[in-house]
Amino acid sequence: MHHDQLPMELSVIIVNYNVRSYLEQCLRSVRAAMAGIAGEVFVVDNQSSDGSVAMVQERFPEVRLIMNKENVGFSRANNQAIRQTQGRYVLLLNPDTIVGEDVFRKVIDFMDAHPDAGGLGVKMIDGTGRFLPESKRGLPTPQVAFFKIIGLARLFPKSRLFGRYHLGHMPENTTARIQILSGACMFLRRATLDRVGLLDEHFFMYGEDIDLSYRINLGGFENYYFPEARILHYKGESTKKSSVNYVFVFYNAMAIFARKHFTRKRPDLFSWLIAGSIYLSATGAILARFLIRAILPMLDGLGLVAAYLLLVRTGGMGPRPVGPWLVSALVVLVQALFGGYDKPVRLDNMLRGVLATMALGVGWMLFRTGGLDVGVVLLGGMMLAALLTATRLLLHALHVRGYALRPFDRRRVIAVGTTEEANAVMALLWQTHYGLARQRIVGAENLATPQAARRLRRMVTEGRYDELVLCAKDLPWGTIITAMESFRDTGVAFKVAQPDHGSIIGPSSIESLQDLYILPNHSVQNASSRRLKRIVDLAMALLLAVSAPIGIWFVHRKSEFLRNIGRVLTGERTWVGYHGPTGPEERLPRLRHGVIDPLLVEGVAGGPQMVERVNLAYAKDYRALQDLSLILRGFPLLGGA
Repeated sequence: MHHDQLPMELSVIIVNYNVRSYLEQCLRSVRAAMAGIAGEVFVVDNQSSDGSVAMVQERFPEVRLIMNKENVGFSRANNQAIRQTQGRYVLLLNPDTIVGEDVFRKVIDFMDAHPDAGGLGVKMIDGTGRFLPESKRGLPTPQVAFFKIIGLARLFPKSRLFGRYHLGHMPENTTARIQILSGACMFLRRATLDRVGLLDEHFFMYGEDIDLSYRINLGGFENYYFPEARILHYKGESTKKSSVNYVFVFYNAMAIFARKHFTRKRPDLFSWLIAGSIYLSATGAILARFLIRAILPMLDGLGLVAAYLLLVRTGGMGPRPVGPWLVSALVVLVQALFGGYDKPVRLDNMLRGVLATMALGVGWMLFRTGGLDVGVVLLGGMMLAALLTATRLLLHALHVRGYALRPFDRRRVIAVGTTEEANAVMALLWQTHYGLARQRIVGAENLATPQAARRLRRMVTEGRYDELVLCAKDLPWGTIITAMESFRDTGVAFKVAQPDHGSIIGPSSIESLQDLYILPNHSVQNASSRRLKRIVDLAMALLLAVSAPIGIWFVHRKSEFLRNIGRVLTGERTWVGYHGPTGPEERLPRLRHGVIDPLLVEGVAGGPQMVERVNLAYAKDYRALQDLSLILRGFPLLGGA
């Protein structure tokens, strides 16, 4: 990448924190885009624990690696590298991005032709092929921020008045001067940085791009939006935008920006505005997460109440034996216990819950009347099954995320690449998907021309394929980005198979041979396993609490034993967990901290390899009986820390 005979044109800086697979993919695309350009690439690692540093050292020896001993934040990490750069231009790039082969050349030529350009942003699409509106933004003045907070920007995104935060009135494919660049891909003229200064390190994460963009304008330079250069940005793999923590971090950054640039005029107004933003957005994030999770049981409950009242009113039920809300709550509870609300939605779990409800109905009849009306039980079960099926079909038809009825292990997949590469992809998918439904392999030439791409598009839509896997070894990065953008309205999920056959990367998933513990029926992270494990925890905690006056005399640390009962009841701990601390590099499903573990119960002081094997075995093949056995055999250790 470095050419001593040429002046240094471009310095690329990537700040990484625990996104190893995305970083590796990004560096591959950067390496291809740097061909013919005199430049350098920096990776600043903020104390990742997922093997990122070793990966860069082994696979990208040309990269200049800065290894921090702590997470110093985005601004400070970028500044560390900027101070060492030699290029005329500096690019700040997120690790969860892919750049096309022509991006760097196009941007350098544009900025060379526009000496007033201090900074430049490109057109960004996300992992579903959709345009990211933050590719171009306006200055978040009090008015602009207010319209965003109260939702007018969302309601009228293309309005010149209300939609200025994302400049929605500006066409996404038109080059234009803008005010704010995105820190995900921020091209900067080094001479501009020398004049206006580096990133403000008061911003730990978020807001630093707004601040620097504003200072570029104040310094007499222009910021440009340049859509002829396109990148893919998976958008926030290390920070989930729907999380409450993200809301507080983001709006705290906005508060720092407001205090720095605007509060001299009306400090009270800005303080109120920022505080209101934080609490409104945090409340909205909490409600959104709750509604996404609760929409199915809520629909079931309301539908049951409506059906119950209708039957009573029409005389189809006779006298009302119990209230409709009690019946509804009982049915929803039984459905939850039998996996009726697990994701992905499974109709067989729902039907098991219906059968359990029918069994409860039989018991209630026998208790109340001493007799059994089989016809009423069967009719009630059929009506209940029909109602619950209808709610699930409704969410499926409306394409509500997470509620598709097609099971994960029956995905329809097209792999695009050479036969050798595509077969390797299918082999990995068969292991991580536990079998596929329809699968098809098509050559890379199917994306070589617009006409060929249109034929492939028809194939995807007519065959109702779920996934389109693009083989990076056979396809240029720019072609991959173009394919995602042009296929974005087909509903297909895009994934990129890496050249080493080690992993397949999607918008929110990484599938690799290391992930084979995710078995459909026995993994500890399977929804039914999580539910069963929690039931075992609660049942044993209650049993141990009742028998504590006797059982406490058989436990080594009596006070901790009582505390552990409380911790398990509140969900702070689980009775059986992994041995020792586990980090992201082990790629194990998350579990609460265990009171005991298999090695502890067996009294084995295993080395790192044994610990890894035992933890992986527990994650791959969870059994409730195994937990019960370990609790009984390790009873004296239940007072452990």
